[in-house]
Amino acid sequence: RGGLMKIALYVDNRKINDVDCSDLLKGNPGIGGTEYSILLLAQVLEKNSFDVILLLEKRAIHPEVSQVRLVNRLDDVVKIAKEADILIISSRRDGEPLGNNFFEQLNSNNIRTIIWGHNYYYSDYAKRIAACNAIKANVFVGRQQYDRYIDHEIIKKSTYIYNMYPINSNKRRDKIKKHYVTYIGSLVPEKGFHVLAAAWKKVIASVPDAELNVIGSGKLYSRASKLGKFGIAEESYENQFMPYLVDSNSNIIPSVHFYGVMGAEKADVIINSSVGVVNPTGRTETFGISALDFESMGVPVVTISKGGFLDTIINKKTGILCENINNISGAIIELLKDDKKNTMYGTAAIELSSQFAPDKIIIKWEELFYTILNEDILPYYPPENFIYNNLKWLRIANHNIKELLHINGGPSVIGLETLVRKVLRRLGC
Repeated sequence: RGGLMKIALYVDNRKINDVDCSDLLKGNPGIGGTEYSILLLAQVLEKNSFDVILLLEKRAIHPEVSQVRLVNRLDDVVKIAKEADILIISSRRDGEPLGNNFFEQLNSNNIRTIIWGHNYYYSDYAKRIAACNAIKANVFVGRQQYDRYIDHEIIKKSTYIYNMYPINSNKRRDKIKKHYVTYIGSLVPEKGFHVLAAAWKKVIASVPDAELNVIGSGKLYSRASKLGKFGIAEESYENQFMPYLVDSNSNIIPSVHFYGVMGAEKADVIINSSVGVVNPTGRTETFGISALDFESMGVPVVTISKGGFLDTIINKKTGILCENINNISGAIIELLKDDKKNTMYGTAAIELSSQFAPDKIIIKWEELFYTILNEDILPYYPPENFIYNNLKWLRIANHNIKELLHINGGPSVIGLETLVRKVLRRLGC
């Protein structure tokens, strides 16, 4: 289907080059969601007869593709991308937005580029993407992320394509065996484990035989991170959440089990879980791929009603989306105590997760490639749901006013949010 179309994909793999990423269709081997999604896309594109050039910074155990080329930072990316029809690159490298110099190189070399937005953008970075002629499309990973920018000029070159999630039909929870609650995520503040830790003693007070399995550590995104005395997360973060999980002698309480970073073997823990928990703060979540780790195996999920979770979890159907963090413990207890509801949610969760299967999502990528090569205009998608979430109603109103008055640019809600954040930072908040 891809014919002779040549697609280059860049991955900053410096921190994961020792992880076996040869077959991502088997699941995430224990790397960050951005790296996993890019490498998985490369593998699926190759499988669909595209000519894939995978650009890596270090020699690694990677998917089998047409070409693998080593690059020195971003300096070599543009040179090699000249050989491809389209370059796909994440919006960030090493946690930082791509620089002006790189955008200028894309422009001067006429590199057709797709920016893949696994993270949220501040207004100034979104403007730079919108102004870069070489960037033909900006791909958001979810509908809620797309809706956040509908009144910003970046929306005219934006679309959304959900992340792929391979389904293993042999890995399904057949029945609820024990009251296991499992968390998946990096143990860093923005992934919200401290919220679950603070709620845990309330959970076991109501369900005494409940046990907490924790998959992930402070090393998920960097194997070189320096950890605290428990070897679980960086010291300052450990000091924040461990007091909730230790006894009077500073020993981890018996109901809590830390597994560290896991690859495909995490399925054995998930499949025996009653409830899954992912980032209860919702911070940074543009998609929430860990929710699908649970849902694909028939395990309902509890988290906050924010961000990408609105795309990957259906409240009171595949899990429970809480209005605030104070409701997390109650939601977990509800699903631990009600086996009928738990099973019903788990069945619906399997059905939902099938919507993100690679053979369905790859079609969206193929359509985008041809839209770019044919120089067609990307369609605009009016918001359809969660209108009162995250000021979406105001973004809609602002978008409609701009369309009516033919204004390109001007004030946006994300621009206001960016300004407020800058002021708060200056004030030390």
